Amino acid sequence: MSEPQKAEKNVTFHGGLNEEREECDDQQRPISFLNVPFTEKNGPSFGNISASSSSASLAYYDHKQAAASFEDQKSPWGSLWLSNVIMLFTGIQFSIYFTSMWPFLQTLDDSANLGFFGFVIASYSVGQAVSSPIFGFWNQKTKGTRRPVMSGMVLTILGNLIYALLPTFSDNRKWIMMFARFLVGFGSGVVGVLRAYISTASTSKDRSKAVALGIAGFVVGIALGPATQTCFQPVGEKGWAIGKLVLNMYTLPSYFVIAGALIVIFLLQFMFVEKYAGIISDEQKKANPYTVLPKFDLPAALVCIFLWFIQQSISTTNEVISAPFTMAMYDWSNNDAVLYNGIIQFVSALVSVSVYLAHAFTPIGKYDSRKLIIFGLVAFFSYHIATLPWPFFSGPLHFQNETANITNGCETSYGCYVVLLGIGYPNVASPLGTLYSQILGPRKQGTMQGVFMFTGSLARCLAPVFVTAMFEAYGPIWPWAVEAFLIAMGVVFVLIAYKRLIPLKTLPRLRSGDKIKYKMGTMYRL
Repeated sequence: MSEPQKAEKNVTFHGGLNEEREECDDQQRPISFLNVPFTEKNGPSFGNISASSSSASLAYYDHKQAAASFEDQKSPWGSLWLSNVIMLFTGIQFSIYFTSMWPFLQTLDDSANLGFFGFVIASYSVGQAVSSPIFGFWNQKTKGTRRPVMSGMVLTILGNLIYALLPTFSDNRKWIMMFARFLVGFGSGVVGVLRAYISTASTSKDRSKAVALGIAGFVVGIALGPATQTCFQPVGEKGWAIGKLVLNMYTLPSYFVIAGALIVIFLLQFMFVEKYAGIISDEQKKANPYTVLPKFDLPAALVCIFLWFIQQSISTTNEVISAPFTMAMYDWSNNDAVLYNGIIQFVSALVSVSVYLAHAFTPIGKYDSRKLIIFGLVAFFSYHIATLPWPFFSGPLHFQNETANITNGCETSYGCYVVLLGIGYPNVASPLGTLYSQILGPRKQGTMQGVFMFTGSLARCLAPVFVTAMFEAYGPIWPWAVEAFLIAMGVVFVLIAYKRLIPLKTLPRLRSGDKIKYKMGTMYRL
């Protein structure tokens, strides 16, 4: 046949041999595909498997052999562990200022109120929300991880240097603090790139373990952040002054983060190897250009993205409220708020890390991701019910001891914080991250992981602004009620989409008349 002048689409006919016949030798049996380029005008005749004014080529492709070759690959654990270390560092530099930023802001500018503090907290997430899709697109197009992550570390260094030098500025300190946190957040957009690497570098067999360890690294970092800040607490607010340069418990952590970012850049340059064992490689695609990789289920992916939004909003709400809540409700001083909230968050994170490790190294990680997610959401909901003030605290907020308005007391609230949130976070984050990557399938995930992180960053942008405003006006009841409503919506969405929240079937079994779309066109089973 002669080549057609214009072939707009490709159709792959899957037919020939019966896959269900047991007497056929699997090793010898070819699965036949007929690839037919065709135009809308001159389409193929399905009944006779013919195409008018077109060319047809017959290709034989053994799905089982291709699957075996794909599964024989090994995860590059050296680079995966290095990614976990970088995730840990990113968690540290994200949370290290949570307990100290509010008192630091008050010392820099006494005109800054709690509402402005919410915008400062949100600026980090605004930067991350803007940069996550950018870094994800960069990763997707270049198929590289090293350069985007190194660029993010450079921005992290710049933002933390400005934060450390805040006492040297004479005017607009609160606005400069906001800009510094925006820069650090922009650099942190590389978390999506790291998540994409972990998901695509690990094989399907190792995926659950790799994702759990990656998220555990980030959570350990979040736990170590306030604890690291606590290590600088003995230096005090005055610290030492070298000319205009001030070294105290608020600025020294910035230099610690800068040193860590420089170490990360060194490790990326000389120790990181970009190997992707969890995706169909370019070599495999060249060997068989008509390899069928179905499109992922978009509604299922959107449910995962919404669940991530919920978890990040819960996390941010508790992080933002912890210092002003304890200072207002329990009359804690600046030093007390920094010290005790750091300890509480650290202990809660230890509980989370133990659960993450259980997901990585015990059969729990093989359990149905959907059921684990529901269990985690129930833990979140229980926390909000248990810590809701009964009777609720009446606004407006005053910075004085109001413990009489809380019937359960500080011990009950933070006991629930440690246990319920410590259990809830890993039972949502770990199976959710694994399930999301499995829904996307063995393809480059930079862009979609960037969208995933963008949604989480959006939650971190909105939550501080609304939570601080509601808390200042009405106390904790409205922030808690909104969070509980979102959690209930999450459970409903999981139940509705339950049968769709499954890994992508890369080698789908088609019945006669079935079809699936893929990059090269459409595959039909005759």
